[in-house]
Amino acid sequence: MGLVDYSSSSDDEAPAPPKKRLKGQEHVSDSKMPPLPEAFYDLYASTVRQSVVDDPSLHQGRTRLNPHVAGNWPTHVYIEWHPTEVQHDTLDALIKKAQQELGDDIQLHTFLNSDLGTDLPLHISLSRPLSLPTSVKDDYLTKVKHSIRSCGTGVFSVKPAGLAWYKSPDSDRTFFVVRIAPTDANDDSKRLRASTNPELMMLLTRCNTVAAHFDQPPLYEQTQGEPADTAFHISIGWTLGAPDEETRLRALKLFRDKEFEDIQAWNVKVDGVKAKIGNVVTHIPLLGNAKTKEDDDFADSLYGS
Repeated sequence: MGLVDYSSSSDDEAPAPPKKRLKGQEHVSDSKMPPLPEAFYDLYASTVRQSVVDDPSLHQGRTRLNPHVAGNWPTHVYIEWHPTEVQHDTLDALIKKAQQELGDDIQLHTFLNSDLGTDLPLHISLSRPLSLPTSVKDDYLTKVKHSIRSCGTGVFSVKPAGLAWYKSPDSDRTFFVVRIAPTDANDDSKRLRASTNPELMMLLTRCNTVAAHFDQPPLYEQTQGEPADTAFHISIGWTLGAPDEETRLRALKLFRDKEFEDIQAWNVKVDGVKAKIGNVVTHIPLLGNAKTKEDDDFADSLYGS
């Protein structure tokens, strides 16, 4: 027997008048929520682990070359960048254009959004993905904090310098990245400096020294093919495997398209470093030359005087 739709009131009754909106509510649905404070991302730095073993089906086919070890703490040191809404939309359009160049056979995944569609911060790495035993993780964090605070690097800015493809040494992924240069890279008086990214190189050297102290691999070891100071980048997307050379070049040329020319004028402010151990994120502000005696003593003990 079919369902019958009974009216909840008599046909003779007048329809109820529409509910009045409270003053000011007519524009509520049109306004966007205010952006989350940057510290919010430190509290919710990652999703809950769904498996005690590496399962590529949970991670869009990704696999680790260095599998997770139970009892060890995944660790990463990096600089965090929160693009503005306009910058986010521009990078999103860039990734979509790059996907068109790659075609249907290669899927370019984005780092701009979470699985739920939330905008995510991006980062410049200062360490490899590390794996620390419980017995040393606190000591590692202490040494990283002291090392960064005592390096004498103050707040600085960098800017996008181009696009590149970067094959990860730690997984089977290839990253679509924005290369980084100092904001004064076009200044002729600065071109003869010993390092392309002096501030980033100082921070990297400090982080690599601490990593070596704990028998962990360094990031960006200098090679003849690529100096370490030109390797800094912001990853905006990734794909499994690597596209062929012709396809890669077509995607890289997008940086010079008129649609994306504003990217070259962006400034990425660096006012601190973050160390993530497990799900706990520690913010380490850049103190410039405001060093304490404790920091100087620590630097002497770690690097020699």
